[in-house]
Amino acid sequence: MDQLTVLMLSIKFSDASYDSQGHRAIYNLLSSLAPSDPSSTPPPSLIFYAARNILFPSFILGQIPDLLNLLSAIDVYRRFSALKADEALEWQKYYQNAQKEGRHGDVRTLTDKESRRLREFVAKKGGHRKEYVLLVRSLVQLYIYYLWTAAESCLLGKRLNDFFPGSIEGIDKPSSLLFHVDLSDEEAASFMQLKDECQRWMNLVVDWESRREARGEEQGYDSSLALPEFPSPPHFSLAQPRAVLSL
Repeated sequence: MDQLTVLMLSIKFSDASYDSQGHRAIYNLLSSLAPSDPSSTPPPSLIFYAARNILFPSFILGQIPDLLNLLSAIDVYRRFSALKADEALEWQKYYQNAQKEGRHGDVRTLTDKESRRLREFVAKKGGHRKEYVLLVRSLVQLYIYYLWTAAESCLLGKRLNDFFPGSIEGIDKPSSLLFHVDLSDEEAASFMQLKDECQRWMNLVVDWESRREARGEEQGYDSSLALPEFPSPPHFSLAQPRAVLSL
């Protein structure tokens, strides 16, 4: 077990109190291990640590875009593990048959329990992928709700383009989020449906705000008393739906 994993296991992320000393030890270790090559792949334990640090002790909603990229990396690990587990089961079958014929007797094969665990993991890979896509969709929706009234609401246009590339008129930039890279056509279509749901919600909120403002004016409310430092997020015109996301 590597030193980073050992330090991570010493931290109880779900505790309400923040283990400053434990986190400081991890930061110091990471500083000493920082690679000189920025393109090098971080260890899985670091990805898991970063994700947990966003979720605990309290969920930092403003870091949902970072969490989405971390989850994309974790899903890559999961799919790679499922692939290797499937290969291990194929080799298990090969060596078991060979040993029945008196060959490869020196090769240790998996126990029944190990084989069963791997088969269960491989059998669930489709369900795990669906759970991942559902989680990403839910986090996207939650972040849009959060951003509508957050101090950083000025990021709404950029984030909408990150979530739904090519859907904002006048913005033609690639998404900075990794989950778009390997979406199937069906999964991409589900994000277009989510885009439509978010558009309807934003239109409803803008309409509600307009009606509240009009009612206030009828009742003699002075709109100049509103704080200009906290304007409502700008209204964005979403492009017409497409068959799939533009990746």
